[in-house]
Amino acid sequence: MEIKAIGCEPLQLKRVHLENSHTLKVYQDNGGYASLRKAMNMSPDDIINEVKTSALRGRGGAGFPTGMKWSFVPKDSPKQKYIVCNADESEPGTFKDRYLLELDPHALIEGMLIAAFALGSQNCYIYYRGEYNYLIDIMEAAIEEARAASLVGKNILGSDFSCEVYTHTGAGAYICGEETALLSSLEGFRGHPRMKPPFPAVEGLYASPTVVNNVETLTAVPQIIEMGGEAWRNLGTEKSGGTKLWSVSGHVKKPGVYELPMGYDDMEKFILEDCGGMP
Repeated sequence: MEIKAIGCEPLQLKRVHLENSHTLKVYQDNGGYASLRKAMNMSPDDIINEVKTSALRGRGGAGFPTGMKWSFVPKDSPKQKYIVCNADESEPGTFKDRYLLELDPHALIEGMLIAAFALGSQNCYIYYRGEYNYLIDIMEAAIEEARAASLVGKNILGSDFSCEVYTHTGAGAYICGEETALLSSLEGFRGHPRMKPPFPAVEGLYASPTVVNNVETLTAVPQIIEMGGEAWRNLGTEKSGGTKLWSVSGHVKKPGVYELPMGYDDMEKFILEDCGGMP
């Protein structure tokens, strides 16, 4: 199984080849949680604007602008706000998020914490598809490492910011990849899509403002804060910045997870040369 970048320097895959890449020590030794520290010295509006500038679009399929989605959360709502990671990677042949969860879990935690700080949330949930249940042990261990280092829980890094991160697994229902069905399942109900509006940003989990992003989207956030939104956007296209992970499987010599810049258009070369072509 190949895990590599093509046509760009690895960003989301830059740590996955390191020994014990899932641990806090390796993550911090390679720049981990520096973006959280930087974000906590920024205003929430500045963080959201940086994500807007980056032209990051949701990596779950719909491609909705992430910064715009965050800006829909009402600032003056008296209700609790929630950050939910959609790890229900249920499309046939997709497995990129699985490798991020398994090999670089702290990147997801950091991305969720930055989102929580920007949106005024104190609770984050990671919702796994049923087949990914084995990954919860890896993520729980990472969360406990982060908590012991004062990166999760009360008074993060000695500040007034407190935020918990929880894991939750579904039953493997395909429909729970849709964000409102996921929220229903997270609440303990049948995973069934809800009518829109209201949209989750206004009335989501427990009828409260909620942002739902997938694993790849949230793990891009620390990179955006580190590099700056404009630099990250320039890696891709004007309307869709950064890099993108591709799950490649089937009748090719080198199946795997590949990181390519957004706008990459030489798919013939990618499949026939980089992926080795057909066996």
